[in-house]
Amino acid sequence: MRSQDQADPFGVRLVIEAEGRTWVRDLDLPFAPFPGMGVRVGAYEVLNVVTVLVDDPDGAVTCVVVDDDGGEFTAKKCASLGFVECGLSDERAVRAAFPVRVSVITFASDRQWSKVCTLPFAPFEGLRVRMNGEKVLKIFTIVAGADHRSEVECYAGFEGEGADTVTGDECEALGLERDYR
Repeated sequence: MRSQDQADPFGVRLVIEAEGRTWVRDLDLPFAPFPGMGVRVGAYEVLNVVTVLVDDPDGAVTCVVVDDDGGEFTAKKCASLGFVECGLSDERAVRAAFPVRVSVITFASDRQWSKVCTLPFAPFEGLRVRMNGEKVLKIFTIVAGADHRSEVECYAGFEGEGADTVTGDECEALGLERDYR
């Protein structure tokens, strides 16, 4: 990986999805990006960093971003903000924007339970996943696969009222299955 001097800007590639296509924009940041960071890309436009991907061994940094207001971008809006449509040859952007298959694993009623989900970005510690619009699981440990398309194991605990007393029947109602790994 490249070394980073305090005065050097961080070159990053922003990736956003719009109208079923991937759009990219390269820019320099004054410091390393992190999930939740806001990046101003226009006079009134701020994008929030959802995922940061650092490629080994070259240290290239790719950030998947979303609209700060939660809105969806159009192709016209992306172009007006300096984004260009990404071709399939841009492996870095495609890999960053590719949905991640995760197995959310939890414990309840002295048993291990899991559910396979697809996330629009890589999971991170502290990410909360709502199961069937009801209970919330907070991820506390992530175990990655051999490559970026492998299933990722996310160990999580229930949050909120009744988190310590979730039953096996409730787990099944949430779409979780017994996990014997």
